[in-house]
Amino acid sequence: GIYDQGGRSFWIHNTGPFGCLAYVLERLPVLASQIDQAGCATPFNELAQFFNEKLNQTVVRLRKHFPHAVFTYVDVYSVKYELISQAKKN
Repeated sequence: GIYDQGGRSFWIHNTGPFGCLAYVLERLPVLASQIDQAGCATPFNELAQFFNEKLNQTVVRLRKHFPHAVFTYVDVYSVKYELISQAKKN
């Protein structure tokens, strides 16, 4: 693996709020009650958040397993959701 070849710095970013993507909203069936105040499909964003939680837990385990490496976890979801939900403000 990369670590065995000397890699010690790793950048791991989570997934964004794909329930906010136009092609998801257009192509996948979502009830009106499943759309949040930002216009995003909550079931898909909940799935993304679940994935991100498990990814973050994995990064924590990697840090323990490889103490000489640096794992930077980047929260893309929060930044993108903030931009989408606060579009007029930003």
